[in-house]
Amino acid sequence: MAEVMLPYRTDWRAMGTLLDYAKGKGVDRATLEARMGAGESLRETLNAAEQLGLVTRDEVGDVRLTPQGERLAYASSESERRDELARAMLSYPPYAIPLERAVAEELTVLDAPWVERVWQVDMRLGQPRNRVEEARTFFFRLADEAGLGTYRRGVRGQPTRLDLAPDVAARLASLREQSPEPAEPTPAAVPTSPDVGPITPAAEVLPSRPGITLSVTVDMSDWDMEKITAFLRLVGLARE
Repeated sequence: MAEVMLPYRTDWRAMGTLLDYAKGKGVDRATLEARMGAGESLRETLNAAEQLGLVTRDEVGDVRLTPQGERLAYASSESERRDELARAMLSYPPYAIPLERAVAEELTVLDAPWVERVWQVDMRLGQPRNRVEEARTFFFRLADEAGLGTYRRGVRGQPTRLDLAPDVAARLASLREQSPEPAEPTPAAVPTSPDVGPITPAAEVLPSRPGITLSVTVDMSDWDMEKITAFLRLVGLARE
């Protein structure tokens, strides 16, 4: 995960707009600035989406949706949107840990001081105080959008807080169970021949001293099968 920078100074509406613009092949930074305005608002909206694993940015600033971002951006109903947003929040430790701890401790309310203690003392995030104060409010508002509770603004001596939904424990458990499994990497295709035995990755065959790794890449794309077989025999990866 990227360096933790607690999301703040944005809102769900701005994040939803960003996800819409990034649908398909993605969107470049210049287009985002033209449509959403440049400055702190866009910067913090991008940070929030990136922290939650909804988008990625390349070296020139172009933005693309992640698989989680696509599921949220293309949600076909309000309930599906809430579930995908809640799932994204559960994938982000600064949000998942307070929520799961609250469930474990059978709390019904998350208040601002309690969340600050979890972030700064237990998790040792070391965030600036002004960021923490605004980030708590953003966290509560986002949880409200995800149907995990109701955001309450602090008034008359009452702290800003999140009243957890009555079914939050069951909902979090269900979302955990339904989380998509990460895709298994697909092995690269290897030319086969009756004379070619199992090919072992070079990293497992080549001897190495502690702390040293040797990697060799050979382009066989324009080789015929006879040449490939001869080469594999030469390096000991095929039967004679």
